[in-house]
Amino acid sequence: MATNRVRRQSRIVVSPLTCLMLVLVIAAPPALAQARGAGASGRQQVLFVGPGRELTLPSEAARVARDGALVEIVAGDYEGDVAVWRQNDLTLRGVGRRPHLRAGGMAAEGKAIWVFKGDRVVVENLEFSGARVLSHNGAGIRAEGVGLTIRNCRFHHNEMNLLTNPRPDSIIIIEDSELDHNITETARHGRLGHNIYVHRASRFVLRNSDVHGAQVGHQVKTRATRNEIRDNRIRDGDGASSYLLDISEGGQAEVTGNRFEQGRRAENRTAIAFAAEARNRSSDRHSLKVEGNEFVNEGSAATFVRNHSSTPVQLKGNRIPLRWVTPLRGAGDVN
Repeated sequence: MATNRVRRQSRIVVSPLTCLMLVLVIAAPPALAQARGAGASGRQQVLFVGPGRELTLPSEAARVARDGALVEIVAGDYEGDVAVWRQNDLTLRGVGRRPHLRAGGMAAEGKAIWVFKGDRVVVENLEFSGARVLSHNGAGIRAEGVGLTIRNCRFHHNEMNLLTNPRPDSIIIIEDSELDHNITETARHGRLGHNIYVHRASRFVLRNSDVHGAQVGHQVKTRATRNEIRDNRIRDGDGASSYLLDISEGGQAEVTGNRFEQGRRAENRTAIAFAAEARNRSSDRHSLKVEGNEFVNEGSAATFVRNHSSTPVQLKGNRIPLRWVTPLRGAGDVN
């Protein structure tokens, strides 16, 4: 006996709204589709910037990037292109020969070439120069969020090469970088400029970097609670800075394995100042260890470390000239 088999056919009903959404996704520009697709897929958003790319300028990436994005910038000179980055957990990376961000008379928010509003930003293999603003503290980068890491970058001929806002819970890390020749005209405007100025932060780490050529201001100024200054070259060179290193509010600091070079024209004959602006110089929170450094003095009589706190500091194993240099002024021990 024959058996009749009945095949049931499924029907797919597509609403007009679904059709419209499909059309929009298919028609979306590649950069926009990439930006929107990152969150849906769970993958990191990657944006490519440069000539011949969908995004030709970093400022265009700043407008479409999402939290957690990786922005890769190809080699070239980006003249007058400035940006405000509002995203968290960004990585901004130069690809190949270091891309150069030249201010060209422009400044984001009247502050810097790049202004960071978001937290935990990483900047790698990029160059920043030429920032000037009406307030005379134009920076290559102005960090206003919490957390910034800079690797293999160069900052030069900005009024302030790197400037951070006071964020007591922030961690600032600079490594394998060069920061030089800040150009604040102190005599003309009455404002000090520094190659590096880290405002109040939880921790500041500077390692394996070259900081030099500051005019009048400090090569490195930090107000962080904890400071780790390791394996750097910090020098006047052709500049005439005040302090080579100013740990202005004290706290806990380790200064190890660095080479400090004080030039002939340095107006302040102290290389490292500790707690000169501390609110409470007798606080037990202060500690300073200066170990395994080398100090070169090219001028007249100088002081290697000036401790303004009442807490004894420790100097150990430093190579200091015996002539014309006082190793330590203030409380502490020299070994």
